[in-house]
Amino acid sequence: MRRVLFAFALVSVLCPVQASAKDVVARSHCPMTGATGIGRGPTFEIAVDLAIKACIAKGGQSACCYKFTRRVS
Repeated sequence: MRRVLFAFALVSVLCPVQASAKDVVARSHCPMTGATGIGRGPTFEIAVDLAIKACIAKGGQSACCYKFTRRVS
């Protein structure tokens, strides 16, 4: 019984059960001012929101940054 428990513990430590998901990367660009923002997040919506906020923080117009967003990876 000890061997079985030891083998199970060893396998559970060496083999990860769940693979980690990659972050989604989004880009927001404002052609009027040339400002660009990049956002990373677990979902596309979160990444876009962060990219828009970064674009606005770098001098982009809010309406412009919202309009020109895309997924990078």
